[in-house]
Amino acid sequence: MSTVLRSDALADRVVLVTGGGTGIGRATALACAAAGADVALCGRRTEALEEVAGEIDALGRRSLALAADVREPEQVSALVDAVLDAFGHVDVLVNNAGGQFMAAAEELTVNGFRAVHRLSVEAVWSVTREVAVRTMIPRRSGLVVFMAFSPRRGIPGMVHATSARAAVENLASGLALEWSRYGIRSVAVAPGTIHTEGLDEQYSPEDVAGWTGAVPLGRLGTPAEVGDVIAFLATPAAAYITGTTLVVDGGVDAWGTGRSAPSAAPVPGP
Repeated sequence: MSTVLRSDALADRVVLVTGGGTGIGRATALACAAAGADVALCGRRTEALEEVAGEIDALGRRSLALAADVREPEQVSALVDAVLDAFGHVDVLVNNAGGQFMAAAEELTVNGFRAVHRLSVEAVWSVTREVAVRTMIPRRSGLVVFMAFSPRRGIPGMVHATSARAAVENLASGLALEWSRYGIRSVAVAPGTIHTEGLDEQYSPEDVAGWTGAVPLGRLGTPAEVGDVIAFLATPAAAYITGTTLVVDGGVDAWGTGRSAPSAAPVPGP
């Protein structure tokens, strides 16, 4: 939970966080609530969402937890209906929902590639457009946050996911060019390897140790460190930041050559 911003830094703001039940989404929701915002959360795990909503309520802010699959346009419309009914408007949209898996590029099927892009690109656009058209453009204000990846050059075993995140990073800059005339800011945040619950559940200690060794600061990031950056972006102090990517990775993207190049693959036999 954020202890950096004043408790009224986001007073009277309404924040919608997709994928808000765990990890960076949860940390962002709590950081915004601690800074005075009311927060709507969506995701597919009702129990996790309700737990975060309870933490927001305990901070004295209003919360709304909604189970939704943002890949489905009709559920996106119903989600925005519910948020507008509860709060009247949305000031900040955090497109945190996404999913990926490790796979060698040559083993990726078209369906596997498409599944990641459907959630991380198409669904992101669906939510963004719905929120912008229905509340941000008419109000001539708003902030849309997109989640990218660091290192931004690509990640072995993740070409499906990194290409999707590169797409939304470009979407963030393009929308800043188009929607600045409506007073809407658009920013991408690119976390490095963040020590979430999912990291320990899905990957081995050896994997985690390897990623840690590639970070110049010598440790993995925490969800709260990313959530605090996003909460800051929503404050008036960040009002002149748009159309760019903020990298939150302990120096990984700058390091660049921290790992040895892979060995050449053996030539197949006849």
